[in-house]
Amino acid sequence: MSEEENAALVVKEGMKQIFAPYHDLISKLLGPAATEVGLSWGDSVKVWRLERQLRLLKEVKRMLDVTSGEIKPIAPRLFFPVFEAASIEDDDEMQTRWAALLANEATSFESVHPSFVEILKQLAPADAQLLDKIFDWCESRHTRTIEWWMVTPLSQRQQRDEEALANLVRLGLVVSDYNLVAGQKQLKFVGGQAEVLATPKLKEDSQLCDVAIRFVKACRAPVGSGA
Repeated sequence: MSEEENAALVVKEGMKQIFAPYHDLISKLLGPAATEVGLSWGDSVKVWRLERQLRLLKEVKRMLDVTSGEIKPIAPRLFFPVFEAASIEDDDEMQTRWAALLANEATSFESVHPSFVEILKQLAPADAQLLDKIFDWCESRHTRTIEWWMVTPLSQRQQRDEEALANLVRLGLVVSDYNLVAGQKQLKFVGGQAEVLATPKLKEDSQLCDVAIRFVKACRAPVGSGA
């Protein structure tokens, strides 16, 4: 065994000893993923992350296998952040969105903006599901103005939806648009004559922004993949 291998072994064993008192805590915090943690202190490849990486690649391959477009190289500055983030994603639906980012960029150069990586990182599954729902509703009506009472009826709203919406607003995916509209009509006398006048008021609408539309499309399987 070389000096480098001996040193690595010493470090690995030392790390195991350091974390030994916290083994039970780690097992509770990580659940199923904890089974490989004991090996991960000195290992460069973690079993759990490796399984997630393999699933990611399987999803990308599934999408690309049914596309007719030419597969192009993905810039490392985009590929590796996506690959890294997807390797610790435990939700299959969310990881499929990461796979779609790679598949779309591989078939349509520069269709995936680097900022999409950070956006997806900051979405919980409920956030992503609400964004999909809003996107589909707007697309079906050829509009970007969101009518909340139709997208999510009040009787069906939950606290989770309100939190998800707040996060979409925070990320700038849903923005406010203001317009002057006619307010309540009132009967007034002008120059001795009765006239019905409407006082202008400011109306706030919610809009799905351009970035949100591009982002949702990039997180779905490439057109023609049928996935």
